[in-house]
Amino acid sequence: MAFPNMTVGLNARSTARLSESLRIVFCAWSASAALLLAGCGSAQVASVPQRVALDARPNSIAIAQTDNRIYITDDKTNSVLTSKDGKTFVLFATIPPVAGQPNALSQVTIATDGTLLIERFGFGTSGAVIQVGADKSVSMFSGVDPARRRLGLAVIGPGKLLSTWFVKEGNAPATGGISLITYDETTHAASEHNVLSGLAKPVGVAVLGDVVSISDQANNMILRTSLAGLLDHSRAGGLKTQVVKINGPDLLAIDKTGTLYTKCNVTAVCRISSDNTVTELANDFDDARGVAIDSNHHSLYVVDRAKGASGVSSLRIVPLNQAVAPD
Repeated sequence: MAFPNMTVGLNARSTARLSESLRIVFCAWSASAALLLAGCGSAQVASVPQRVALDARPNSIAIAQTDNRIYITDDKTNSVLTSKDGKTFVLFATIPPVAGQPNALSQVTIATDGTLLIERFGFGTSGAVIQVGADKSVSMFSGVDPARRRLGLAVIGPGKLLSTWFVKEGNAPATGGISLITYDETTHAASEHNVLSGLAKPVGVAVLGDVVSISDQANNMILRTSLAGLLDHSRAGGLKTQVVKINGPDLLAIDKTGTLYTKCNVTAVCRISSDNTVTELANDFDDARGVAIDSNHHSLYVVDRAKGASGVSSLRIVPLNQAVAPD
């Protein structure tokens, strides 16, 4: 939007006042359009998420870096949905349901070979890790503990995953941790061993370089630690951790700067910077679940699951300030 030159014939002080007035008008116009523009003062305008209705009960989301294709897990159909444009979603693959058990597909993520990896929550009896090939074939990993209620998943290399989980017996408090799963990409034979325990309800996990971030929903915190230290407890000095307090975190997304994004404060989504500063990005969500970064459009995609059978779930798109853009 261009403004005409209105400063001819004015002295320097008048020119400065007029320029400031035009800047204020321009910034106010920008805010009303929900744009976050540099140079509009220090006050932050809350992001206004775009909304795309979903005929689904979504849980998690992943975005492929190669073609920007979006994948969402859907508990309504026990399937993975996909979209090229972020507006129209179609069936990608159906996961076999567990008889007598509600559908509950947890984190979806993308393996180094481009296939999809999905966790099934399992309700203490059928927790699983599932691979969906490019041909939409569905394969269950062998060798993982079905008693673990699985939530978060992060790829750390070919045939290597970190999985968050918790177990609950009767009225006893839930106890959880994170495990390393190594698997054969062809046979899907897997082995699992614990790398961290003592958590309550670990949900999300995200990895950038040597930093692992884990959200513990029951303890209202995010734990940061070293990937190398997590995988090798024999290292001198032990495992060093940082704790970030945050209310009700869920699944995690991380950008290239190390900034984390997750649900927070019941109806909001928060940003956690690399120096552990927590900022509420947007509010008015029904039930924010999975989050993913769209690097090409500097946006955060949030799965917002409707509460109640009559509600409409949606994909919410939160524009990210250029100052914290993933590129």
